Amino acid sequence: MPQQSKDELLTVAETCRYLKIAPRTLYRYIQTRRMPGFKLGKEWRFVRSDLEQWLRQRPTARRRGS
Repeated sequence: MPQQSKDELLTVAETCRYLKIAPRTLYRYIQTRRMPGFKLGKEWRFVRSDLEQWLRQRPTARRRGS
């Protein structure tokens, strides 16, 4: 199994799988500049280490019923 690099570039589909979110949610985050990413040609790309840092910095969401 190949080792994943921290600087690995992810596609929209790979990022959605990694974050367990729908593409629509990802594009909403992009439009509101809430997620680190950049366009490479016509396609969006995301650096895995940037996503990991973004996840660590996000406030923890409260669960319903808590």
